[in-house]
Amino acid sequence: MINLLARLFIKGTDTADPRVRKAYATLSSLAGILLNLMLCAAKLAAGALSRSVSMAADGFNNLADAGMSLVSLLGFSIAQYGSGETHPFGHGRIEWIMSIFGSLLVILMGAELAHTSIRAIAVPQGAQLTVSSAVILTLSVLVKLCMYGYNRRFAVLTDSQLLKATAADCLSDAAATAAVLLCTVVSHMTGLVIDGFCGLAVSALIVVAGYKSLCSTLGRIMGRAPDAAMLRDVLRTAGSLPGVAAVYDPMAHDYGFGCLVLSMRIAGNRRDADALYAAAHQLNHGLHGVFPCGCCVQVDYLVQDDALLAGVQRAVDHALLPYGGAVKTANLRLVENGTGVDAMLDLIYHSKLQKHEARIVSEIEAALHRLRPACRLIAKGTLMRERPALHRPQEDA
Repeated sequence: MINLLARLFIKGTDTADPRVRKAYATLSSLAGILLNLMLCAAKLAAGALSRSVSMAADGFNNLADAGMSLVSLLGFSIAQYGSGETHPFGHGRIEWIMSIFGSLLVILMGAELAHTSIRAIAVPQGAQLTVSSAVILTLSVLVKLCMYGYNRRFAVLTDSQLLKATAADCLSDAAATAAVLLCTVVSHMTGLVIDGFCGLAVSALIVVAGYKSLCSTLGRIMGRAPDAAMLRDVLRTAGSLPGVAAVYDPMAHDYGFGCLVLSMRIAGNRRDADALYAAAHQLNHGLHGVFPCGCCVQVDYLVQDDALLAGVQRAVDHALLPYGGAVKTANLRLVENGTGVDAMLDLIYHSKLQKHEARIVSEIEAALHRLRPACRLIAKGTLMRERPALHRPQEDA
């Protein structure tokens, strides 16, 4: 049915097109709202008839899922608007802001259901297994598995993290509903009153799902590393252009809804200035066609002075001796700055040393000043594992 609706209502097959991505997200959200509301109503009715707290909790879980789908739909609707004077990078991040409120709502609902379950444990009431409740729970598991299937398919087509999270949530919901069904059957067969405990377990799953969704959204707002495969393709493209000896400091700034700003430094020899200039323009033009917000490329002219480079390396190593190998360097190179030479490098250190980064940099600067007073230092600190620059394949052979 979902595949039929997709063929009827989604115009186009290019999932890189924001309009096609929005169409898939809208269809997924509308289907999620409708199906979750139907499941919620059925489970609440069956829970009231069978006096099952866990079934009612599972129904409220579906209500929370419907709310999340509604929030996602509103977020996608606003995110489709392009850039303007007030928001030059578009409105894609509104989806993340909406997701924060949705995640908080899920956490609060889970906490309230936990409170209800604890009261059911304190004052237990035996749940009754009825044919209708068993059928509703079984159908709910099947529906959630179907929702997992189409959300997962849409997520692969559009490379949407939100749809991937929705698919994972559907799978956990199917497991939670299966647990409720099992709990009801066990209570009916053994007489054990475990309904409140099962409701507490379902509420815990709701809180955990809301917490994970909140952490994922906050992580994107704070900024996260770009997709490794995408970054590898960009670096390979940049490193293969004529005149480019290496590519440094690739960064992707995510503004949501497929809007990225890429920045990088390409390095080469001054004798290849024309080729480097052409490479920078080729990268800007080529990447702008893939990422709507474009690309910023800086050209660095490498200084070919092996003796000076070796002296700088020794000075840096000597300055870092007191740290006993806790601070490492990578991508050291000498670059023209117009009037002199800049020494550029990456510092890799443990998180415990982050607060000492300014002191570490100043100690390296002092060592370089003693070696060559006019040599400036440009250092980038990172807590991540070392990522070497991408060199051209023929140079690595």
